Amino acid sequence: MRKKSPARRQAILDAAKTTFEKLGFERATMADIAALAGVSKATLYSYFSAKNELFVELIEASADQHLDQMHSIYVGEQTNFDPDEIRSTLALLQPSEDVAFTLKRLGERILSVFFTPQRLALKRMIVAESGKGQIGRLYYERGPGLGMKYLEQYFGEVIAAGRLRPADPKLVAAHFHGLLESEIFEPWLLNILHELTPDLIEGVVERAVDVFMRAYGPERDQNN
Repeated sequence: MRKKSPARRQAILDAAKTTFEKLGFERATMADIAALAGVSKATLYSYFSAKNELFVELIEASADQHLDQMHSIYVGEQTNFDPDEIRSTLALLQPSEDVAFTLKRLGERILSVFFTPQRLALKRMIVAESGKGQIGRLYYERGPGLGMKYLEQYFGEVIAAGRLRPADPKLVAAHFHGLLESEIFEPWLLNILHELTPDLIEGVVERAVDVFMRAYGPERDQNN
């Protein structure tokens, strides 16, 4: 049996990603992917037995990339890491730092990293396919869901340090995430908003953090 080439496998995955983004999952065919990858259909099927298998592989890779980017946002370096290290990574976030400043910096990085045309194409495909199987759950649990756990643990430490008022850290994380996306998510998803400029990101984040701190800032700050 001929040994499979990692380079050819990656070329097939790259071709599948491009094809799915261009045509969508339903319209894309294995023949389209094989042609773009420069391989025969027989070769393609020797690596991946079905279009769905290719799609799941891409979702898993994207989720892993999501984790790597979240790691970069929090600790300032881009590197592959084991998802089980999330808790130890969070220890690098210091609750003693100014919360509003930290959230503004974090928010700007998140919107810059995750609100891109490539992410938009992927998000649309995942939404379209989520009702047909476990693809949506797989992506969420391995990507955005773990990102939310980052936020939840960070807010738990900040609340415990008295830098935010007492509240459920999970809800606090959800509210911050919702505020961060509230002005842009639907226009972005529906192709009304085509680009997030630095000025737009700065304004969106500043308003989100302002509302967040009015809701969750410590009592002494509310009375000033």
